[in-house]
Formats: sequence, C-alpha cells, structure tokens
Amino acid sequence: MSLSPYVTIIRPANAVVSGITAVIAYLIASGTNPLSAFLLFFIVTVICGAGNVLNDYFDREIDKINRPGRPIPSGAVTPGSAAVWAGILFILGILASLATNLWCLAIAVFNSLLLIAYAAKLKKMPLFGNLSVAYLSGSVFLFGGVLVGPESFTVTLPLFAITFFGTLAREILKAAEDIEGDAAGGATTLPMILGVQKSGYLAVILILCAVAASVLPYSRWGAVYLVLIAVIDLFILYAAAKSVRCKTPAELIAARSTSLIKYGMFAALFLFLAMELWHGIIAAFL
Repeated sequence: MSLSPYVTIIRPANAVVSGITAVIAYLIASGTNPLSAFLLFFIVTVICGAGNVLNDYFDREIDKINRPGRPIPSGAVTPGSAAVWAGILFILGILASLATNLWCLAIAVFNSLLLIAYAAKLKKMPLFGNLSVAYLSGSVFLFGGVLVGPESFTVTLPLFAITFFGTLAREILKAAEDIEGDAAGGATTLPMILGVQKSGYLAVILILCAVAASVLPYSRWGAVYLVLIAVIDLFILYAAAKSVRCKTPAELIAARSTSLIKYGMFAALFLFLAMELWHGIIAAFL
C-alpha cells in the first residue's frame, strides 16, 4: 500500500501553511518557547489535515466532476480508509492540545467539531459553509495568540479579521467557480442563488472590509507596514475586481481571481512575519 495518497489527501501544503501561520501568530503575541511553537505547529497542521481528508470524504461524488484526480475519486484511497485516517488525525491533534492550555484545548476541540459539521452539513448550506471556512482560517491567529495567554488575544485579533474577510471573499468566488459540480452533487451554495457576477460584487465588499482591518496593526508596526500592506491591499482588490466582469464559472476560472487573492494573502502573511521580526530586532537594540 502506497502512503503517498494519504499524504496528498491531507493537502500538505495547505495544512503546513496553516501550522506555520499559527507559529507566526505565536511569535507576534510575544511567544518565545521553541517547544510550544513546534507543538502549536503540529496541532494545527494535523487538525487542518484531518478536516481536508474529511472534506474529501464527503465530497467524493462532487469531486468526480470537479476534481477527478483527487485520491478518493481516482481510487487511490477508499472512502472507509479516508474516514479512519481523518479520525486518527483529529485524535492526534486534540491529544497534543492537552499539553497546551485550556484556551487552546477549547479552540482545538471546537474547530475539530466545526470541521466535521462543515464537511458533513454546513458546506451545502448557503453562506454558513463559507463563514465556517473563513472563521477556521482566521482562528489560527487566535490559537497562536492564546497559547501565550488569554491577554494576547487582542494582539492577534486584527490579523484574525483580515484573514476572515479575505478568506470569506475567496471562498465565495471558489464556490462560484464550482457551481456546476456543486449543483450535480446536490449542494446549494450562495453563488448558485446570487449568480457569478453578484458573487463578485460581494467579494469586493468583503475585500474592502479586509483592507480596513489591515490598517489596525499600524499601531504596532508603524508607517513602513502601512505602506507595504497598502501595496498588497491594492493587489488583492485588483484580483477581486476582476471577478466582477465574469458572468459564468468558466470566465471566473479564467480570470484567476481566487488564485490571485490567495497569493496576496500569502504576501500579507509574509509581511506580518517580516514586520514582527523587524519589530523584535529594533526592540533588542533599544
């Protein structure tokens, strides 16, 4: 039996980036313990991976249309094996969170339950599924913050808001791209109700909310951050604005708005890390 499909099905790049993001949040909240940082990375990575596996399990019929190369529809992983693999990963993440604190444990358990509910039910409900993914993406910053202590929650809250609104916009556009497969699978998504173009307008509004939230860390990182985040904000706004001209899923896919927004959000994440490292260097010499 090849282990490769079991690695592929957790979407390792996605899961590892989530783990790294949690570590960045920990550093921004003034965390300094390398062991705690590694533990945080492990917890977030495996729980995110578990959610990805479970999502593929419940989406196996839809993926036959939208993503036939994924491990389950391609036959590389059986549905039963995928369900067991997801359960093992969830258990590993929650057990590891017992070594953190009560706040982190609560987030780990809640997020695990939400991931299960999302894959099984919420994804097929208009807007609720999108809100779930947006919260889960942003909650990585909260997780990293509360590992330092509950008082650090406010430090990472603006980053949660930026990620929440940016992810929500991207998720709505992704759902608009997948309208045909979702309809065949019996799902009812928000873009199926609004249409592709109106979904694009909504994405732009949400990106504007993310842009507004991106100003808040100015008080911590100063004018240099404000200039650099403005460049990234303009890029993400451009990516979202491209979707407004699209009237069909095919046009939206060709516009690559979701990919461009993802690249912009990665750039913002890199900026958060760079600014915090610079902030730490300056503080060390003062």
